[in-house]
Formats: sequence, structure tokens, C-alpha cells
Amino acid sequence: MTGGRTSPAQWFAEEFTSLLGNVMESLAGERPALACSAAAGGLTLEACSAQIGGQHGAILWWQHRFPLPGEPSTWIGAPRDASTQLASRVLGAAGLEDDSQARETYLEILQQSLAELSRSAGRRWNRKVECSGNEANGAPGGPTEFYTVVPSYQDAALPPLIVAITGTPQDPPKEPDSPLRSDPAGVSPSAESGNCPPPPSQTFNLLLGVELPVSVSFGHVQLPLKDVLKLTAGSIIELNRTVDEPVEVIVNNCVIARGEVVVVEGNYGVRIHQIVTRQERLETLP
Repeated sequence: MTGGRTSPAQWFAEEFTSLLGNVMESLAGERPALACSAAAGGLTLEACSAQIGGQHGAILWWQHRFPLPGEPSTWIGAPRDASTQLASRVLGAAGLEDDSQARETYLEILQQSLAELSRSAGRRWNRKVECSGNEANGAPGGPTEFYTVVPSYQDAALPPLIVAITGTPQDPPKEPDSPLRSDPAGVSPSAESGNCPPPPSQTFNLLLGVELPVSVSFGHVQLPLKDVLKLTAGSIIELNRTVDEPVEVIVNNCVIARGEVVVVEGNYGVRIHQIVTRQERLETLP
């Protein structure tokens, strides 16, 4: 912290932590609780790595470079137990119990999280950020600021990950220093997105065969029990939706889209007009 502000290195660690939660939620359907904390006073990265690796298995390190002032790199270290358990959550959501895919599944989780971090950094520094990362032979050397990230679920706490930041990351400039910053309404798409397409997904292919229940809702209504008992053949129930309002497409008890009813070769169908936002989906969950 500098003068009460989050340091650039701390921003990288905390932003990665949040984005890791987003990716795990999207891939596994459940968001873990994630606690990001600075290393205890006096503890070196080497000592921390040895302690975590000794308890939870050899650490897999990944370095992700950012073309930003100070040339920062974010290093993610995951002991074998942590990477395996994270991967198991994703594979389990896809109905798979194959530990042989744990390593590449974990790398998929990691690369998606870092791709999101690149986009977030592009927005924060308001500039083009190209992705660049690779597996490293070991922990970074030299001056390093590092944090531990502990994921946990209701049924289990996972071993910690290590997030280390090397280089001399600097805060974004406060004053406009380019046409991009002087015209907030005209920020280029590459700066807004970080111009960093997500890496090709390997784990996502595992989910494509998962079957989900799909239904269409024309509306709903609540009736007193006495009125329900009066229903007979020919009774009419008035719904809470007019005939010209769109119907809702529901997948696994969650509204994902709205559209109009059509007839296709003698069968009913729905022409999609709107895909609901993530926030709306959360609000429709029972």
C-alpha cells in the first residue's frame, strides 16, 4: 500500500484472485471463496514455496508478462494438490472422473484467468495489452512481491496458490497522456478489451456433451388451494403475461433467453429475440 492506495503489485494479485473465482464459477458452476493475503513478515518467496510444496506437492509455476510500465510479470505457483483439486471441480461438473486430464484442465483454468487479467489490465492502463505467458522452470528470482491465495468451498478448503509479481509495476498515469485517455467516449475497442483473445479452450469441449433440461414458460400465476380444487376440464387460468409478450426459455431452472412462439413444420418452436444478462439470470434463479 502506498499512502492508503493499493500498490500495482497488490492490484495484480487481488484482480487475479477475483477473476480466478469468475472462471471457476463459469466452468464448474460454483464459485469458491478466495482469500488473498500478503506473505507474513520476513517470509521469503523461497521459504514460502518450500513450505507449501513440501505439504502439498511440487509447485507448477506459470509466468505471464505484461507490456506495461516497469515490465511487470505475474507468476502463479500451484502445488500439485491445489491444481488437481481445482481441475477436479471442473471435470466433475462435466461428469468426468479422469485424473489424467487434471494438468491440462488446470492450465485451461489458469490461462482463462490470466487472459481476463490481461483485459482488465488493458482497461486499467488504457492501452493495448498483448498476452504472453509460459510455464516456468521454477519460482522467480530477485526482488519479488508475493501473495498467497487460498480457495475454499463449503465442503473443503484447498491448498494455497502463490501469486508473485516481478519487475517494477507502476500506477497508470493520472493525467491524460494519449488521445485514448483524452477522449473517454472514444476509447478504442483494443484498449477496452486489452486486445487479448482468450486461448483456445480444451476443457470447454468436455462440457459440450452435457445434457440440460430446456423448457419454455408462457407465464405463471399463484392460486389459492380452494381455486385449484375447483379446476375442471375447460377451466381457464389467466397468466401474468399478455399474448404479445415474449415467452421465456429456461435452462436448468434459469431463464437464459426470451422470444416468440413460432410453428416449424407442424411443431412449436421459439425464435430467440433476447439473451438475458448474467445479472438477470442470477435474479431468476429459484
